[in-house]
Amino acid sequence: MDNSTIMQCDGAARLQKEVLDRGLCTVCGACVGYCPYIKTFGEQVAVIHDCKICDGVCYRLCPRGFTDYEGLRQSVFGSMDFDPVLGTHTALYYARAKSEKIRAQAQYGGIVTALSLFALQQGLIDSSLMAGGGPTDAQPFLCSTSKDIFEMAGSKFTAVPTLSLFQEAVKNGFQRVGVVGRPCQVTACRKMQQVEEINGQRIALVIGLFCFWSLSAEFHSFVKERGLANCTHMGIPKDNVNFRQENGSQITMPLEEIRHLIKETCKACYDPLSELADVSVGSTEQYPGWNTLVVRTNKGKQLVADASTAGIIELQSYPLDRLPVLRQAVFQKKKRVLERPDTAYIGVPTGERNSFVKGGEV
Repeated sequence: MDNSTIMQCDGAARLQKEVLDRGLCTVCGACVGYCPYIKTFGEQVAVIHDCKICDGVCYRLCPRGFTDYEGLRQSVFGSMDFDPVLGTHTALYYARAKSEKIRAQAQYGGIVTALSLFALQQGLIDSSLMAGGGPTDAQPFLCSTSKDIFEMAGSKFTAVPTLSLFQEAVKNGFQRVGVVGRPCQVTACRKMQQVEEINGQRIALVIGLFCFWSLSAEFHSFVKERGLANCTHMGIPKDNVNFRQENGSQITMPLEEIRHLIKETCKACYDPLSELADVSVGSTEQYPGWNTLVVRTNKGKQLVADASTAGIIELQSYPLDRLPVLRQAVFQKKKRVLERPDTAYIGVPTGERNSFVKGGEV
């Protein structure tokens, strides 16, 4: 038989060899739900049997499988101007929810919760994949009501396989699925949208989170040892970690005490700002009651404009003196990642790669 006619059955095999065996899995959950041989166990993903399917969807969706960033950018943004440091964007704000109830429940300014609720109420989405629970018992949820979304508020800081529920959303008949996720999950979403056989086109809105790192599963043992297993809220204002207890009291510890729990795969992440999202949201590191909001796509621009006009969110111009700080933090992150030997998955133009590695501003 002519060897050129033999298709290499390499879906799960490549996922195992190039991602799982190398400790690069981000636990995004994108590969789960299509194949009975890939399962999540808490915050771990495992291939429990080699399914032998050629060109398996699991590898194609993985954000740590080879990723053609230039191609994904083109599919999401078209000819819009590209900023190699911050990613394509049309506006940058400090923002917060107008609702005090949302701000009290949510993280910082509550923008993720406010925009998700507004998108659901306006019919832009009919459901949303989100991370729920507390900081020490986080898990993925498929939300279809305002009550569901409101209860998801608050950052989790661990790797939750939110995308593992996408097929559940499809089976339940949802046509316009929203996703709130980490940068790796945002990348996976854009890959999913290109795969018709899994109904990826049903992903209707992607709200990305700033994420320079997430914590490993060992974090759960750590908080138990410190008597923090029942904390209801967690925040990381720059160099400290704050844990809010059920009785409302707060315990603060230096960030250095949990730094050793950062997932190794996060050190290989090229995209800390969710550059392929419709909008990206993070902290300000200056004002705890506000979020940084990056508007990226035309869909994101319309959502933010409509939410502002409706009095759902409040916007302020991003301070000019903070922009160099943000750009420098992202630049240094990307530079460190591109200098690593285990980032062959990053498909960016040679000029972009060289600009970061050589150390000059892009």
